[in-house]
Amino acid sequence: MPNARKTTEELIAEEEKNLEQVKARMGELKARQKTDERKRDAHRKIIVGAAAMAHIRIDPQFRKELRAALNAAVTDPKQRGVIPDLLDEQAFSDAMKAAAKQAATEPKKAANETQPGQEKRQAR
Repeated sequence: MPNARKTTEELIAEEEKNLEQVKARMGELKARQKTDERKRDAHRKIIVGAAAMAHIRIDPQFRKELRAALNAAVTDPKQRGVIPDLLDEQAFSDAMKAAAKQAATEPKKAANETQPGQEKRQAR
């Protein structure tokens, strides 16, 4: 069998096919990279938000400055509805009192409740 050489047109067609495959793979990789960056950014925002929320409980001046920043930056009523306790000192105080009350009653509830396995043993 003689070795058949590919024509220039065939070589060009092969290279164009390879190019399309490379472009598709690059698109997939860029999409994955963008997804990973969004995940990292969301995680970073959660960490920073949690740190800020923890700090507002201990530093009244920081709470005041954060409130001013939020009031200036968060203008959408739907978004403001999610953080009313961070936008108003009285709402913050009420939320902290409610959280403290809930934390105080949870240990009492846990002590009064029996675990499922304990009920069976007591019934025997």
